[in-house]
Amino acid sequence: MTYLIRVALVVLLLVAPWAARAQAIPTGIFQEDIPRLEFGMNYNYIHANAPPGQCGCFSLNGGSGVLLVNLTPKWSAVSDVSVSHASNVNGTGQSITLIHYLFGMRYSKRNHTRFVPYGQVLFGGAKEDVNFQFVINRNAFGLSGGGGVTTRLSRRFDLNIVQVEYVHTRVPNGQNNSQNDTRVSTGVFYRF
Repeated sequence: MTYLIRVALVVLLLVAPWAARAQAIPTGIFQEDIPRLEFGMNYNYIHANAPPGQCGCFSLNGGSGVLLVNLTPKWSAVSDVSVSHASNVNGTGQSITLIHYLFGMRYSKRNHTRFVPYGQVLFGGAKEDVNFQFVINRNAFGLSGGGGVTTRLSRRFDLNIVQVEYVHTRVPNGQNNSQNDTRVSTGVFYRF
């Protein structure tokens, strides 16, 4: 947990100068200026491929907090921290909690409509907290890639209609130490 706190503090220190001058990015081609900062909360559904060595697939539900720093009208720096949980995995009585802390870049295709498609690639880490015998509370490498579509709800709020991502983690699992999951998200963003 202290590692996660350190990562959050580093991100905060990196974003603080941008927050101090959180001005809109002026554009001449879009209907209104793009805010420098956006903060979002998403609901996440994850389709996981564990236990190791077999599909035995199961689902996790959770949420994520996303911080966007719009660098240009098309490019944004992204910080995504998510927590998802599943109980009684495949009827075993065991539970699993996944924490992803990912950072990277997003490309948004802004046009003259209210819908903004985007794609992003994020790198960082994953923490798995389970009561399985072979893994308890491990940190490992994680990455995700995917995209989605947002739309404007009001001057201050956007709706993240859908976001679909491939999420890969390297959490030790006693078999192949590799997880390939699918994450589907939806949520609301506040524009500063």
